[in-house]
Amino acid sequence: MLKRLLNRRKEKEEFQSEKEYLSEQYSGGFSLGERQMIAPPSIIERIPGEKNVTDYYLEIGNNLDGATYQRTWFMKLTGRTSWVGMLNPILLAEGDANVDLTISIEPLPANVYINKLSQRIAVLQAELLTETNAGKRGAMIQELEDKQGQMDRLRVNQEKIFKTSIALSIGASSLKQLKNTSKTIMKRMASLGTLFRAADTRQLEAWLHTIGIGSPVDVADTYQEMESSNIADMFIYHLGGLSHRSGILIGFDSYKRPVFFDPWHPRMKAAHGVIFGQTGAGKSYGAKIIIRRAGSNGIRVAVVDPGLEYKLVIEKMNGVYVSLSPSLGNQAHRINIYDVEPEEDERGNVFVNLDEAKKAIHAVIFKMIRTMDEEALTGSVKAAIMETTKELYNDFGISTDPNSLYDWDTGRPVKKKMPTLSDHFRLMEKHEDLRDVCKLIKVFTVGGGEPSKAIFDGQSTFSFGNAKAIGISLDGLDEDIMKPIGTLVATKFLTEKFAKKNLGEKKLFFVDEAQHFMEGEEEAKWLETFYRRARKLNVGMWAITQGFEVFLRRPEGLGILKNSPTKLLLKQEKFDIDAVAKKFDLSEGEAQFLLSADQGVGIIKVNEESTIVELVSTPNEHILYTTDPNDEYFETGQVS
Repeated sequence: MLKRLLNRRKEKEEFQSEKEYLSEQYSGGFSLGERQMIAPPSIIERIPGEKNVTDYYLEIGNNLDGATYQRTWFMKLTGRTSWVGMLNPILLAEGDANVDLTISIEPLPANVYINKLSQRIAVLQAELLTETNAGKRGAMIQELEDKQGQMDRLRVNQEKIFKTSIALSIGASSLKQLKNTSKTIMKRMASLGTLFRAADTRQLEAWLHTIGIGSPVDVADTYQEMESSNIADMFIYHLGGLSHRSGILIGFDSYKRPVFFDPWHPRMKAAHGVIFGQTGAGKSYGAKIIIRRAGSNGIRVAVVDPGLEYKLVIEKMNGVYVSLSPSLGNQAHRINIYDVEPEEDERGNVFVNLDEAKKAIHAVIFKMIRTMDEEALTGSVKAAIMETTKELYNDFGISTDPNSLYDWDTGRPVKKKMPTLSDHFRLMEKHEDLRDVCKLIKVFTVGGGEPSKAIFDGQSTFSFGNAKAIGISLDGLDEDIMKPIGTLVATKFLTEKFAKKNLGEKKLFFVDEAQHFMEGEEEAKWLETFYRRARKLNVGMWAITQGFEVFLRRPEGLGILKNSPTKLLLKQEKFDIDAVAKKFDLSEGEAQFLLSADQGVGIIKVNEESTIVELVSTPNEHILYTTDPNDEYFETGQVS
């Protein structure tokens, strides 16, 4: 009996202990954690006038993290049109808040809306008959044209019409975070002509609408009539970026996805490209990213460098980097503009393209004359230079036959010395039509008494071998006279020594400050011609320039654009943006984006595809790429 009582007492104590534990840990069969998660939150709509409240917002409490603060806005377009990616700044907003977009659409019967349009058009037409204020008349005429155009599109079923409401909700764990993120987004969107009006006095109704459980009546005034193409622009998930899934990683798009670019993608008609942007926009930085990462993918690269910007990159790639600087005296490197090399066509035929070499020589000499005296370059002078160039190569026994580049006197081929500018000058002196311009050309010969201008007279003093990366610097050349000439000479030299070699290898060839080619007709034609030919040589030509308007000053610049499937557009100058937008078929929003883009952020267009891209480097790469004097790594240029 005692034992039974003791056992019962023990069972009672155990039951009581278990009951107390359950009381602490459970309620209604749910654990404490479960109760906290399913407990309904408190939702309080705050209004100005309450203690420490200055704005309308929702305070949403829960049993886990404390309160969060929520505010909602509705979008109102201030411009006449929408544009692709117009909501991207919302996705790119920085901050710790949660950002949600709700797009609500409801189809409208076309006949009903057409009747509404007809009534408005009739009213506008009647009011125009009596309106005398020029400003009001202009606005009415613009609205009338818009309405009539919209009616035409709806009648032929080109567009459909929808009632559309776009709501933006921002939630944060503190009012400060909510305010900062909201301010950033509103400022960016306002600069693009898009306003968001806060749903003040009805924040609760607006928030319920964004999560799909509110009454449409509460927000009926936020709906706007929009065409289907406008809605497509609003939809934030439509951007696919580039379809390339391999190649060179150049950065990240608006959604922080990697952007790969393959110059030899099967859909590419050529590996050519152009990079445009204002000073400091990140043009050379972007080029360096492509150069170094292309090299790591087994692609040979070469660059004509107006300064010393690419020196560290080329050297760290174990490449050959040559500086053309008269200040080095006897150590100065020279380039012979008369060098020619054999090349191989797609059928395997080896030949010397003497006609192309002559055109490049003519472009250089014409530029020399034009630099000294624009009016001296007459038609008879051009014809005489062409004639003497042909005579020069004949005198040296050089023809389209590759064997003509060698002396065979010993039975074994020995490479001939190439003609030089001094050799050509001696022939010019004998030509009656060139007597007046010889004094201008003499300045650029070794006999002209100005060594700084004679750097392109004499045999070439260097070679590249099979280097995977090549750079020629023009930093030591005179800015006004020799550097523009040097850009042409170095480019021509690399076409012979780099581009025409090893047809089976993929090669990228970058020319910085390419606007110099558009200063004269001959050099512009030569560059455009080589852009056309380079594809057959397995070469991707890339022109880099800040002078978009200068680049398009001649039709050859437009020809280069048409032959370049890839365009990397960085921040633009205001006076260039109209031309840029027109030539690249940019929307109003894209054009505005390029006016305010951050350094290293732009738009890359590849064939019919395009995406916003942020050029991103690793810390070690940044040390090589930066040209900002204020950067702590600018002076050292060291990589660990």
